[in-house]
Amino acid sequence: MISINGTYLTRRLYTPTVTAVVVPAGPVSPPAPAPTSSVYTLAGVDLSSFGIIAAQAPDSNLAITGHLDYPKRLGKTEHPWGDQNGAEPYVSAGEIFHGGRDIDFHFLLQAASVDAAYVKVFELFVFFDGFTDLVPLACAFGTWQVMVRDEIEVKDLGGGWCAGMIPFREPVVDLAGVIPTAPDVDIVPGIDAVSWSSLGFILVDFREIGIHSGGLKGLLNRPKPKGGDALAYFTEPYAVTKTATREYTLGGVIEAATYAELKTVVTGLYALFTQPGARVIYLNSGLIRIVYCDKGFTVNQVIVNNKATCALSITLTEGTEAEDDNWLFLGDAVGNYVVSTAGQKILIRI
Repeated sequence: MISINGTYLTRRLYTPTVTAVVVPAGPVSPPAPAPTSSVYTLAGVDLSSFGIIAAQAPDSNLAITGHLDYPKRLGKTEHPWGDQNGAEPYVSAGEIFHGGRDIDFHFLLQAASVDAAYVKVFELFVFFDGFTDLVPLACAFGTWQVMVRDEIEVKDLGGGWCAGMIPFREPVVDLAGVIPTAPDVDIVPGIDAVSWSSLGFILVDFREIGIHSGGLKGLLNRPKPKGGDALAYFTEPYAVTKTATREYTLGGVIEAATYAELKTVVTGLYALFTQPGARVIYLNSGLIRIVYCDKGFTVNQVIVNNKATCALSITLTEGTEAEDDNWLFLGDAVGNYVVSTAGQKILIRI
């Protein structure tokens, strides 16, 4: 099961191999790791040669976390014009660049005695000292070119046992993926006219279990005002300004038959948010939101056994309502437009 804020999710999607659920349940123990999940190599060296046993990361039965995250964009991603609400997004092809992501490896270390465990730990550190460039971290779930990004903390558990976490950084991320095909004019709930089920995941809608908060959080919020310069003597200075950008959090769950199928869904989202232009979200209520993903998204609670499941949290920034090279408003040349039930202009793919 997948848990989001203590809620366990189990609802079936409308695709044959990818499903998800939303049902409250009591806590469950994580399943045992898949047999292949315990083999991890670094720079081609099996980490078990240092006495390392792959542990389970929090809320997962894999030893690694962060390896499926979509990284944040680099550089300036928007311009907040002072006389307008929100911001102008920078989403042209030459403006979209991505940073790296953190990958954490959780482990246990076993040796015959406390002294032997210390020797193994320091041998591991000497091994790291020999790296002069990125090295491959590899396991059954993929290969990533990484470096150690921070202090490695190791806890002595006694009896020759230690526990720790190695913080890696993958500076260059492969964002290749395949975007599901969308119809040209078929306004369905989803992103860019691709339905949620076709994207491979379902919105986490807590209203179904009595919590009145939709899967797209922040929908009704008013953004904070933009900062402004003000000067006053003997009183508090103030400036009444336009609002900053609105941000949404899109919560989702993926359940697939295999880890490979789950990864295909995630990389499809990479491709969706990496392409030039803003994205268009259509909601069941008829609302339309123009968004872009400049802050990335996280994939956590990854469980792989007889199936593969994970939870996603996608941060989306609202852009200005505008046409671009990929979309036009549905209307005529004299300014008559087709609108949704919420009164918003409908965009069509061109």
